[in-house]
Amino acid sequence: MKIWINRAGQNLGTFTEEEVQKGLSQGQFVANDLGWQEGMETWKPLSEFPALKMPSPSAPKESPSPVAGAVSSQTALATTEDQKDGPAWEHRQTLGVVKALFETWKEVLLHPGTAFSRMRTTGGFSAPLLFTAAMFIIWAAFALVYQLIGQSFLALGGSSRTDSSTTAAFGVGAPALSVFIIIFSIPLMLALSFLSAGITHFCLWLFKGTSKSYEATYRVIAYSYSASILSVIPCVGGILAGIWGLVCTIIGLSKVHQTEGWRAAVGLLLPGFVCLSFAIGFSVLLILYSSAHSANR
Repeated sequence: MKIWINRAGQNLGTFTEEEVQKGLSQGQFVANDLGWQEGMETWKPLSEFPALKMPSPSAPKESPSPVAGAVSSQTALATTEDQKDGPAWEHRQTLGVVKALFETWKEVLLHPGTAFSRMRTTGGFSAPLLFTAAMFIIWAAFALVYQLIGQSFLALGGSSRTDSSTTAAFGVGAPALSVFIIIFSIPLMLALSFLSAGITHFCLWLFKGTSKSYEATYRVIAYSYSASILSVIPCVGGILAGIWGLVCTIIGLSKVHQTEGWRAAVGLLLPGFVCLSFAIGFSVLLILYSSAHSANR
């Protein structure tokens, strides 16, 4: 099983247990280096890994003074945040884009609590922004494929009315129009991701559920888009993606901001409930107005 190793906030890479054991014996790693394996809730020193044997000291060392021990403990606590290095997408330069995508999907979809517990909450917007764009492009590509398949079945059935009307109206076929719409929708979707994170962060702040910056909230929103890969499943994929996306986002917000799950849920769902309430209220007023106008005639 792979072990992620971190020293003083710097990621040293991912290694097998055999490689780590060899590194310990050769002095490449030390017992105080922090390690993480899939399934662990937090980082811990390599000396606490049951599968690893620490090399015997070559010479006895002086016991640290109580003051030095206290300073060391405080330093370890202070660097805990810096030792977060997930998800795998953050290491796409070394893992490769495809592997980083699959590893991130696996982390977020199968172990959201662990994935967001070790997610970097700082480091810029470029990585999560690129991930959001990649997820939208993948979703759009599958949607286009399903559209082509559906049109093929319609053509076999002798119906080409939809594509003909599209060609007459826009001068291009339906697939070409879909590609055109997708290309121009990418900037809009990316802008909406920033807006969505901003609204969520504000609502979470209203209920005193924030402990990190807006960037941390945006990163949770962005990597929770991993659930959209479920939408490639025919028929029920969209429903599964929506539900599990909400679950992953709530878990992520609670882990990153270290707040209760209900605060994270309210912060995420409140804007939708407000919009729905306004829509229902407006519809009711419109119906009442139409009824009163009809009665006056």
